Amino acid sequence: MTTYMSQPRRKKSLRRRTIEGVAVLAALFGLLILARMLLTPWDFPLPGKPQLTGYWQGEVSYTADDKRRLMLHLVRDENCSMACDVTGEVKICGAEKDTSGDFAGDVHNWRGSRFSLNLYLPTRKADINMRKLDGEWEGDVVRMRPKVDVIDADGTWSSNRQIPDPPMFEMRRATEAVFEAAC
Repeated sequence: MTTYMSQPRRKKSLRRRTIEGVAVLAALFGLLILARMLLTPWDFPLPGKPQLTGYWQGEVSYTADDKRRLMLHLVRDENCSMACDVTGEVKICGAEKDTSGDFAGDVHNWRGSRFSLNLYLPTRKADINMRKLDGEWEGDVVRMRPKVDVIDADGTWSSNRQIPDPPMFEMRRATEAVFEAAC
């Protein structure tokens, strides 16, 4: 009768296990990046494609005599669960009534071509107060449709003193330096 002696299994070397571990981590990281590109292309696009997040500038006409510069800094809300939204900062400059604040918004479709922003700006008495922006994004242009309220000098809102919402306006890409220097 012949007996075969089994050879002892060779243990993997520490170096090989380390290389395999690093390769697995790199593959997982690559999958996460790919998933983000597929799930939120408006924030993390494929190479060479534009993204919605970043700095934007434009000019809104409240009335024929009242034009103001509007600056946005859009960032992806990292605290999203099911739908990833945007947050950021807003600056409105002009008419000697500069103001700034924050916003939070919703991206309405997968590509991010439609979105809305709810502005959290200090309310000014006897002034036009912007409360919401509905946006349409395509490449390096964002078209915004603002919603405004006129607050009376005593701080009240009355329906007979409201003006029509300003017309849609375009915004173009800006830089952080331009945003910081605004107003």
